[in-house]
Amino acid sequence: MMPFMIMAMIYSCIPKSEFDLPVILPIETEISANSDIKAAINALIQSEEKIHTFSQNDQAVIKGFVVSSDEAGNFYKVMIVQDDVEDPDRGIALLIDMKSYYTKYNFGRKIYIKLSGLSIKEEKGQYLIGLLDGNELTDIPHALLDHFVIRSQITEEILPRKIQLEDISDEMINTYVELTNLQFSRDALGKTYASESFDRYNGERIIEQCDNLVKSFLYTSTFSDFRSNLLPEGRFHMQAVLTNDYYTDQMILVLNDPSFLIPDDSARCDLHFYDCENKDEGGNKILYFEDFEGFKSTSDIEDHGWININVNLGNGKFKKRSADENSFLQVSAYNSGENVMDVWLISPKIDLDATENERLTFKTRATFEEGRILTALISHDFKGKVEDATWAPLDVHISDGTRDGSNKQFTSSGEISLECLSGTIHLAYRYLGSDPGVSTTYDLDNILIVGTD
Repeated sequence: MMPFMIMAMIYSCIPKSEFDLPVILPIETEISANSDIKAAINALIQSEEKIHTFSQNDQAVIKGFVVSSDEAGNFYKVMIVQDDVEDPDRGIALLIDMKSYYTKYNFGRKIYIKLSGLSIKEEKGQYLIGLLDGNELTDIPHALLDHFVIRSQITEEILPRKIQLEDISDEMINTYVELTNLQFSRDALGKTYASESFDRYNGERIIEQCDNLVKSFLYTSTFSDFRSNLLPEGRFHMQAVLTNDYYTDQMILVLNDPSFLIPDDSARCDLHFYDCENKDEGGNKILYFEDFEGFKSTSDIEDHGWININVNLGNGKFKKRSADENSFLQVSAYNSGENVMDVWLISPKIDLDATENERLTFKTRATFEEGRILTALISHDFKGKVEDATWAPLDVHISDGTRDGSNKQFTSSGEISLECLSGTIHLAYRYLGSDPGVSTTYDLDNILIVGTD
């Protein structure tokens, strides 16, 4: 008992601070970057090769920050890395043979990549780095990861780039972004992220920006942990990885997990559709019909009394097309180079005073589907300027196309009652697309209004 008491007395006389454990700060790895992601991309461009392999003598080391996470199963053996924590210049997709890489390369983790022996290629607008296997780029094997990818001791806070959908550019691919004032399209309401019967590899859900209804896609893997979660019905904001769809070359958004999609209390921003409460049976007297068969060229559109205008003064407009002995009008933002392509096709005056029980029908066909961006509207006060008129959107069915352009069938709009209206009206078709962005191609045909005397 005495020795213990003596030791206790000695200890009590020693200042406590001398026995506190020291605070050990993470020791940063000794490696440093002497190049960057943009330089690696430029090396591929300068080589003019499909795949460029960095030589064994190449001493280039690039720095990056991990902005993807496979913790929720929405990424698989692809790690998205951007070159800075804020306002990055470029990002790349690193192909690695490692599952659950978030346990080592977590979100915000600073890493260094030794390029010697690795290869880079461009695919559908994004740049990928991996190992060359024959003529293909493949994953870096797990056993070699520590040689090529050096994990720093530092995890940084990633500050997402705040963007609007119409501002998306190629340089933003494989970077972390934030978007606000969004909602899912009406067609997506009641659906899950990626567990519908038609979802194969990814759930593709249209998102709309409430400021201008510009659209894009949120992709969710059918293997993700949250694939069966219901989509929020109201508005939301989100942080996501901006990348490219392998099959369509379309820029898409991918969540690390659903916590980065944050609903708010704002009401949806759906258009308020014109709706005529009377549903009496329509007549069969033709008030107006246009099948475009008499049109020989695009200039005939305006020669027949239609207005074909791009309100942003771009070149994209409706054009006359023919296929399978059928003429129709076509519009698309594809390869237009217009960030916001806002095109209006406005009919001649249509007089409804001489008839009753009027009904409107028309047909559309969507190809290279990337989102529904065609709407039909009517106005009773249009006098030549789109912005000065009052436009009421019509609750019509617009064709759903295929992503590969294989859709051959025109789809009926369904019957739209116009019997609540009188006097003269103008019918309009508005196309709001973008390039890069949502650029679905639409064909329009067989516009018919009937009524009774």
